[in-house]
Amino acid sequence: MVGMPLANHTRSMLLLLLTMTVWGSTFMVTKELIVVWPPFTLAFVRVAVGALVLLPFALSRKTPGVRLPWGSIWSMGLIGVALYYLVFNTAMVYVSASQGALVQASIPAMTALVAVLWLRERASSLRWLGIALSVGGVLIVFSGSGSEGGQSSLFGNLLMFASVVCWGLYTALAKRVAGFDSLVITTAVTGTGALLLSPLAGYEIVTANLAGNGLPPLPLIGWTELLYLGVIASGMAYLLYNASLRHLDASEVGVYTNLIPIVGVLSGVIVLGEPLSTRAVIGGLVVMLGVWITSRSERPVAVTA
Repeated sequence: MVGMPLANHTRSMLLLLLTMTVWGSTFMVTKELIVVWPPFTLAFVRVAVGALVLLPFALSRKTPGVRLPWGSIWSMGLIGVALYYLVFNTAMVYVSASQGALVQASIPAMTALVAVLWLRERASSLRWLGIALSVGGVLIVFSGSGSEGGQSSLFGNLLMFASVVCWGLYTALAKRVAGFDSLVITTAVTGTGALLLSPLAGYEIVTANLAGNGLPPLPLIGWTELLYLGVIASGMAYLLYNASLRHLDASEVGVYTNLIPIVGVLSGVIVLGEPLSTRAVIGGLVVMLGVWITSRSERPVAVTA
């Protein structure tokens, strides 16, 4: 019995490691799919499938009589799901998976900046230093736009940074629903995001049909990747994430989230054979340093969704 807490802790760490690996690999998978399907349709299918996977688990947790904060849920679905995936997927048309991951590495620092500017949280000089370094690192990554292979463009990088801002705003909004079941909120937010994405996906599909082509058929590997994004990355990964939080504190979770951009870069370079400029590497390291300093200056908060 003495070893049970340690076993639970180890199991939770492994679950969290698996979750971060899955989320980190989505840059590579999205990059492969975005050359076949348009960005809005891909976003809708991914999010809708994820919501359907989460729904039965959320229904089993729903407490009768508890009214959900639908105003906050719709706001989170708009900013953290619909807008986030719109700009993220569109950015992936123009940037490599590895460069997209490097820009998204600044999410923790952007979240801290939003907390200071919007939520009026106090910021120490160390926290400001971390934020400044992260922003500076992103600018270094931007400076390499269009180099070594021509996949990355300034436009794509700006779109990817817009997704970072969306996630920072989403995290701030998530604090309004901190008292509710995180799985129920995540499912509701994902579902509302899918509803908001559906008209844009419909527009792409109708436009493609009117052009006489329709959506390009996905090969078997494409359907496998699409199911991976929907079922695993947007569905099961959140269940694993919630399960891992039971025996880990917020500081441990914060450390593991830094693995997402690392996996994103490695999968892009190793699996897709993407080039990575020296400036991109330096910028990414500066971003990670800034994130580390930012995390040392505050009490980390676990992500709700």
